[in-house]
Amino acid sequence: MSLKVCVIGSGAREEAIKDAVSRSFLCEKIVDTPEDGADLIIFGPEQPICDGLVDYYKLKGIECIGVDKKFSRLESSKLFAKKFMVNHGIKCAKLLPVESDIFPQVVKADGLCKGKGVKVVYNQQEKNEFTRQIPKPYFIEEFLDGSEISVMSYFNGKNLVNFCPARDFKRLTSDIKSPNTGGMGAYCPVNLSQIQENKLQSYLDRLQTALINEGADFKGFIYSGLIWTRDDWYVLEYNVRLGDPECQAILNFLENDFLSILLNNEEPKYKKGYSACLTVASEGYPYNPVKGDEIILPHDDGVKVYFAGVKCENGHLYSNGGRVLSLCTVSDNPFPALRDFAEKIQMKHKIFRNDINIF
Repeated sequence: MSLKVCVIGSGAREEAIKDAVSRSFLCEKIVDTPEDGADLIIFGPEQPICDGLVDYYKLKGIECIGVDKKFSRLESSKLFAKKFMVNHGIKCAKLLPVESDIFPQVVKADGLCKGKGVKVVYNQQEKNEFTRQIPKPYFIEEFLDGSEISVMSYFNGKNLVNFCPARDFKRLTSDIKSPNTGGMGAYCPVNLSQIQENKLQSYLDRLQTALINEGADFKGFIYSGLIWTRDDWYVLEYNVRLGDPECQAILNFLENDFLSILLNNEEPKYKKGYSACLTVASEGYPYNPVKGDEIILPHDDGVKVYFAGVKCENGHLYSNGGRVLSLCTVSDNPFPALRDFAEKIQMKHKIFRNDINIF
């Protein structure tokens, strides 16, 4: 098999997917658009999935790795996801009345908000300010406290293939009241106790059964945002794509062929140590990032760099978005090396978290 593969999307996650696919013996070449003779389309971001492009290209006879329109509502409608969980006995936060004055509480916009439609609010003033900023409808959930993990699964039309748990860092800084972002860093694997491992497997079995019982027949990714609380895993959110930056960490951690996992039902195998990704963003992110800074990267064979908000003009690189770069490496303790690399990047308005660690 020699495939022409098109990866939909243009961020660091998609660059990591292209990197993994290009190293596969199953890939002949990466093509820019489905119309360039693509045999396989892999969808990166949520918007084209939720717009129904997977269904569109499948009708044209092109094999797609992406969730179909029906199940894309697991991400595009948090109320649809809530009903899905309740109907299948999957543990999640309880809904509260919109006027609830029990704080802290979680406000969620019911739609695609690129990671910025959810906020923990600690008083009525914060609640009022946030609900004025987000689109309606929105709803209120109880606040769950505990350690969080991200579990990305690939549904191959028959069963789930689960990647190792990752942990991401959504807040802009370590301050619990700092804004949520698309993700400032991630690592895998996450060390879990035997009880947590067993409970996680029980949850994933339940998710697989739910998808099968609901008649799912797509090939695509389901992202489970989970929190350990009340001695079990509770679902905080579903996404219908690989997480960013968790994807970058996991794909760099794989020892075997990514396309073989997707197409030949191989189980993921991993390198030794830990894989980490550190986001370099631009000042003002996530609301109004500075753009136009020239970027000069240091040389380091041990750190892989994926471009996100970057444009190239006349052979020079410039910042062109909120999250600008994803820095990735695998080692026994990867974050110190990533921070050192980030410090050496020449970019006037760069920001990154220097407090993220595994241990």
